[in-house]
Amino acid sequence: MSKILLYKHKLMSLFMNIKNNKRNKFIFIAVMLLIIASILSCYSMSANERFYNKTIAKITSITEVNSKMEDMNGKEEQIKKQNIKAIIMNGVHKGKEIQLQNTTSYSQVNDLNLKVNDEVFISIQENENKGIISSKILDLKRDRYIAYITILFMLLILLIGGLKGFRSLASVIINIIIFSIIIQMFLHGFNLMLISIIASILFAILSISIVCGVNKKMISAAIATFAGTFISMLVAVAVIKLNNWNGVHFEEMEFLTHPPEQIFIIEILIGTLGAIMDIAISISSSINEIYDKNPDIEKNVLINSGREIGKDIMGTMANTLVFAYISGSIPVILLLLRNGYPISFIININLSLEIIRALTGSIGIVLSIPIAIYISVMLLKKRRIGEV
Repeated sequence: MSKILLYKHKLMSLFMNIKNNKRNKFIFIAVMLLIIASILSCYSMSANERFYNKTIAKITSITEVNSKMEDMNGKEEQIKKQNIKAIIMNGVHKGKEIQLQNTTSYSQVNDLNLKVNDEVFISIQENENKGIISSKILDLKRDRYIAYITILFMLLILLIGGLKGFRSLASVIINIIIFSIIIQMFLHGFNLMLISIIASILFAILSISIVCGVNKKMISAAIATFAGTFISMLVAVAVIKLNNWNGVHFEEMEFLTHPPEQIFIIEILIGTLGAIMDIAISISSSINEIYDKNPDIEKNVLINSGREIGKDIMGTMANTLVFAYISGSIPVILLLLRNGYPISFIININLSLEIIRALTGSIGIVLSIPIAIYISVMLLKKRRIGEV
């Protein structure tokens, strides 16, 4: 009985703390609304087939037969043939059971490895009486898994980040909207380079101001972001132009109907901007936090502290850029290695773009650190740099 009273007292204290603190109240309300929205979203995602025009079938049972296949290089690969029973979930044939066939390989390059309770888009061939003659799998229905991951991300960012997490979430949503508008403008004939530069400026200003608020920290982060991005882009474009694009291979962009050089410059701009913005906010926030804890700190000490923080961030962020860019090429790298291409060819032809992107971003990171440090200190201490 005493334990029950103790838990009751703790629960009441928690609610009183939430009630008396506006920030906690806001977080509590936001989290509760998100939990309710998450439950409703999960329920709607589990039964949203009626909203699709394409026919959807849910797999009820699978019978598998394993075999092997030899490719043109003499290498064997495991093959799995799946005989599937499924129930149609929407359309005029809703509720009918059908038979489907699927073949999946170990590499899963062009096929699906289906499981019971998976939902798939199918095409149906009908006879004159609207009866089903045959059916074929088109693709896996993935919206449910994407929704679950999105909901989990939103819950975690609110629970851990609180009000700033909510602001970060808002900035992500706004940036997605801006990106969608840019795509539509490009489809309507606007200059891609011009609208990409405008979008990048909007991305940076809105992201930093929403997360940090309009204050000295925001100003220093924004100046460092734009300065670092401009200088790193200037260096990258100058080096590429001076070499007349030698060593840059656009084989992976050969399907584009737009000049690949312009697309590549835009890719560098957006990727570099994101990395530099992350660094600039981290440095500005760190300097601001140190100053708030000790407003009487000397400028030289504050600058040296910022440098030490910047050195640690610089190493990890440079690695992050390399991993982020190269990770997207892992499937192509494995495919080329499997077909006997030498590693030198893969690096020269398929990884040249990723390496240039990573190097440009790393240059921007290195440049933005001292810029962010000195601008932050100047704004906070209101005296010339180096003056004690």
